[in-house]
Amino acid sequence: MSLNFIERVNTSNELRQNFTLSQLTIANVAVYLNTSVQKINQILELDHVAPEDPWILKEYLSNKLQNQGIISYPYSKLVGDFRDYWFLHTTKIENQQLSK
Repeated sequence: MSLNFIERVNTSNELRQNFTLSQLTIANVAVYLNTSVQKINQILELDHVAPEDPWILKEYLSNKLQNQGIISYPYSKLVGDFRDYWFLHTTKIENQQLSK
C-alpha cells in the first residue's frame, strides 16, 4: 500500500498521538524493539521505512495503551488486522522485527 502525501502526514500524526497517549519515551520503545532512537523517529516520520515498520510500532503502542486501559487515537490507514494485507510480511510484524 502506497500512501499519498496527506495520508503520510495523517498516519505520522496518528502514530505520534498514540505515542503521546502511551507516555512512553522514544528511548524506551527503541530498547524494547531492539533498535535505535533514530529508527523510531524515522518510523514516526514515515521516512524511508519498510511497510511493516509503522505496523510494528502501531501494534506495540496499541498493546501498551490497551494494557493501561487507554483508548487509542484512531488510525485512518493502519486499520484492521495486518494479516489481511497481502503485501506485508506478517512474521516481521508478529516478531516485531524492524527493518535495518
